Amino acid sequence: MKSFYERARELNDTLLKDRRWLHQHAEVGDQLPETVKYVMTRLREMGLEPREICPGGIVAHIYGKKPGKTYLLRADMDALPMQEQNNLPFRSQTANAHNCGHDMHTAMLLGAAQLLVERTEELEGCVKLMFQPSEEQFKGSLAMIQAGVLEDPHVDACSGMHVMLDEEAPAVGWCSGSISSSCDSFRITVKGVGCHGAMPHLGVDPINVGMHIYQAFQSLIARESPPKETVVLTVGQFSAGTTGNVLPQSAVLQGTLRTYHKELREKLVRRMRTVAQAAAAMFDAEVEYEVLSAVPSCIGDPELTAELAEYMTEMGGGRVYQAKPFTPSDDMAFLTERVPSAYLQLGAKVPGNPYPHHNACVLFDEKAMPYGAALHAQCAFEWLKNHH
Repeated sequence: MKSFYERARELNDTLLKDRRWLHQHAEVGDQLPETVKYVMTRLREMGLEPREICPGGIVAHIYGKKPGKTYLLRADMDALPMQEQNNLPFRSQTANAHNCGHDMHTAMLLGAAQLLVERTEELEGCVKLMFQPSEEQFKGSLAMIQAGVLEDPHVDACSGMHVMLDEEAPAVGWCSGSISSSCDSFRITVKGVGCHGAMPHLGVDPINVGMHIYQAFQSLIARESPPKETVVLTVGQFSAGTTGNVLPQSAVLQGTLRTYHKELREKLVRRMRTVAQAAAAMFDAEVEYEVLSAVPSCIGDPELTAELAEYMTEMGGGRVYQAKPFTPSDDMAFLTERVPSAYLQLGAKVPGNPYPHHNACVLFDEKAMPYGAALHAQCAFEWLKNHH
């Protein structure tokens, strides 16, 4: 019997075809009509019966001939609303681009589905396939959970993976405990009173209020966060006014808070609201504090992650190593809150390409895909076999 990796390498042309079609037809959010149609067609070709359980969210089941538990494999499918800048012959034909690698995630899960369908005689239990929309907006995972992805049958464990740019293929990293940081996105609108720049006493300057909010936010990190904890508070937008001789009516600050520490996150989110309101009161302005996202840290179950690391090592074909947490966020975190989960980091670095995720020039090494597809299959198959 061939290993999953040996068989996955035989399917390399199919993996490339899937990935490149998805790359050319990049779509965003939960509006993924072409992506959904393609993925569901491919799954039906394998003899599966996929369902779209929420806008852009697909579920399919692979039932083994032997009874057992249920293991979920997850991949995100959405792209970014940006143009790519490269010379790939399969560049995106839409206004969007897969500059985070989700096209590879989808193609690898399709490949894993084929590998597992071919082994249903030996498969014990059920492998549930989760093709998710809206990861970039941190909405898709929760939408699929609310639509019942973790039930019927109930999911006992799950894993997902992301292509990473710190290791060349084939390699996979594992990490238990906190893996990705939380992400609390916010928009603060300061409402002042506009007036002539020569008579500032007749108005309320929202820029001044915004500056005090910004400075106080930095003190939350410097004076209210333990030095040993990782906390990133970024204000990426501060906009106000249209000319130099008029105090504007309003100013807008928009940014994100990220950390791995649950209690510290809750404290800082509370304090950020207090600071914004206090600054407004101090200068007789008003503020509106909007929550744009509230994603927890992605947590790798220690027992499950250690077990999967053994399965991946046994399969061979690439380097298996202990990875470090990273500060970007992933809404797979909502899954990890509900079932024992593992999040794998798949090496896909292209030598000589220095660009990071979400950059218009980023490239991902397609040589990682057979290994990634095989890892998906290996983890699900072996876990079900050892957990009747």
